[in-house]
Amino acid sequence: MKRNLALWKMRSFWLFALVLSGISVFADDEIDRKIAPADIIIIEVYGEKELTVTRRVQAEGKIIYPLLKSVEVAGKTTADVAKLIEERLRKEEFLINPEVSVNVKEYRLRTVSVIGFVNKPGAIDLPAEEKLDIIEAVSKAGGFSPTASKSKIELTRKGKTIKYKFDDLRRETDPTKRIWLEPGDVVYVGESLI
Repeated sequence: MKRNLALWKMRSFWLFALVLSGISVFADDEIDRKIAPADIIIIEVYGEKELTVTRRVQAEGKIIYPLLKSVEVAGKTTADVAKLIEERLRKEEFLINPEVSVNVKEYRLRTVSVIGFVNKPGAIDLPAEEKLDIIEAVSKAGGFSPTASKSKIELTRKGKTIKYKFDDLRRETDPTKRIWLEPGDVVYVGESLI
């Protein structure tokens, strides 16, 4: 276990170093997070100061935007929202060729819970611009406790529980098959019977 933890720390260090140096280590589709209620977004229209606004996404997933009134933004990427606003401004004939950019100023807090036989059970913040899998969440919770069972990992999402084994999760290298965590997920690490 100490060897695996040392390898994981070394891998994390190098990924962190690459990110600091400006080298992207994630595919765009992995980090293009969708806008959600309570996020704060900034919408800018080139050359149109009165159309540059900052808005908090309402609980129903909409914002109020000048000229267009209500705009549905939840579940869309920033690029999707920029394109939608450009199309609506053009269609309503407010602007001939608008250039819109959308950025997220602040993401709402998103957490998962890691409980059971880990060294620091509790809530783990999900990163704003990248995904987090079960192994990384367990690591953020201080790793497995001495009495943890690596073959008894459970993920509960929306009332449904699925069981996993650490070795199976660790071996998976295909990003499309990895178990990415979502807000509200609960990861439980069971106790070893030995």
